[in-house]
Amino acid sequence: MIGALLIILATVSLVESAKLTPKKYEFTLTIEFGPENTFTGNVKIHVNVTGSVKKFDLKVSKDLNVERVAFFQASSIIRGGPNTLGQVIFGVVKKDDSIHVPLPDEITSESIKEEGYIEVDYKGKVGEKGANKGLFLYNSVDYETNLKNGNAIHLFPILEDVAAPLTLSVITPYRAGVETTLKAGEHGSVPGKELISNNFNSGNEKVKISDLYFKINSPTALVLDRN
Repeated sequence: MIGALLIILATVSLVESAKLTPKKYEFTLTIEFGPENTFTGNVKIHVNVTGSVKKFDLKVSKDLNVERVAFFQASSIIRGGPNTLGQVIFGVVKKDDSIHVPLPDEITSESIKEEGYIEVDYKGKVGEKGANKGLFLYNSVDYETNLKNGNAIHLFPILEDVAAPLTLSVITPYRAGVETTLKAGEHGSVPGKELISNNFNSGNEKVKISDLYFKINSPTALVLDRN
């Protein structure tokens, strides 16, 4: 009887220890400042794994429309880079503020030896003035964030709010502005579009998503000096 109990406890322990842990977040938001105040998002969550994972759950507000979930992994190097294979995951189950994601193949430390990340495409709507969660209006035309106290899921799908290096790219029309608590940044044009990518990163510093803050100022009118 004791032997059987020990086997059960050992099995439970293995199940509980099997999990994905974020090691880096990459956030991309495209803001167009249209009349509907909508945005498009892409998140890449680079992960470590303990045990053998066959499923995982994402924390994401039911107000966000998740369009695609995929997992990319590489166990080897080819031509100097990870031999990455990706697969869109079907059969995800949305429930309240979470998404349950079953995997077609189990993920192990060997299968993501060179690379492993979750990718999510989604769309959302900027909150009204005073919403004070996710991304919302702080006046009639400009946006700001509040990601504290669990509010991150109103803007980003996440595994968990742990400190990790992160990047943030906010794609906007020209003459819009982005202010953020991230220290390092650069700007670049988006090929084929009249948009600019405002790129920021934490470098090697680990940052909790709930500690990230940024403001997005609407495009200013171009004023020509006729003097």
